[in-house]
Amino acid sequence: MKRRAFIQNGSALATGLMLAPLVPAQAGAGSADAVVQVRGASPYEITRRAVTELGGMKRFVSRGDLVMVKPNIGWNRTVEQGACTHPEVVRAVVEMALAAGARKVVVMDNTCHKAEDCYQRSGIAAAARQAGAEVRFSDESRLAVHDFRGEVLGRWPVFRDHLEADKFINVPVLKHHGSSGLTMAMKNLYGILGGNRGKLHRDMGENIADLAAGFRSHLVVVDAWRVLVRNGPVGGRLSDVEERRTVIASANIMHADVAAAALFGRDARQVESLQAASARRMGEIDIAKVPLRRLDA
Repeated sequence: MKRRAFIQNGSALATGLMLAPLVPAQAGAGSADAVVQVRGASPYEITRRAVTELGGMKRFVSRGDLVMVKPNIGWNRTVEQGACTHPEVVRAVVEMALAAGARKVVVMDNTCHKAEDCYQRSGIAAAARQAGAEVRFSDESRLAVHDFRGEVLGRWPVFRDHLEADKFINVPVLKHHGSSGLTMAMKNLYGILGGNRGKLHRDMGENIADLAAGFRSHLVVVDAWRVLVRNGPVGGRLSDVEERRTVIASANIMHADVAAAALFGRDARQVESLQAASARRMGEIDIAKVPLRRLDA
């Protein structure tokens, strides 16, 4: 069902596809729960390889779709500092979505630092435009209340741009986070929200799980090229960044985060948001049970 149709009927945004539980399936490129992890020499090439090995972008994007690509552009930081999604990962995702037949691809985030500075310094605005995307800033006049119908998170303002998209591609960067432990795909959804997001830091793990359960990411592509291992989410010191040269892709947001946590060196069972997601039966929390393929490009 199209997101625009959800908006027109007013209440269905919190039902159907948006809230469907993710049930573990057999491994394989076509599995809804499969994860592909690719390591290589180019962030652009391993992104393309990961999506291709997952079944290709046409598995997720249909001809004529309006596609939202949501990186982490939250901070006025350079590529080398690892606080924002790598621009080459974004470029690859945009190009593949357009090649799959998308009529438009929009790249957007609700930043913490000044938006113009974040978009420019991260390199994401330039890379997205080069790939053919529309680069859009969050506009508070376009907020609409969305009911996540979570155990903790209920009605909250969301930018209409995300609700109006036919397909939503979640493109976070893997990094340390001082409050949530790690920030990955589920936490990246804070960037679709307006309002006082600081209120969600109370019961943060529960709120993150409700956010991910109540808003569907059709495809997740986790940038783990440069990983901020300390002093996240803002960072700043290059000594806090380690190169992992990896991209993770999945249609299951929890499994993508479980794999990302393992790559970081963290047991997912020790991450509060993943504990909460497991309690909501969004997927497997044990990395040994996640249908994960690790590849070298």
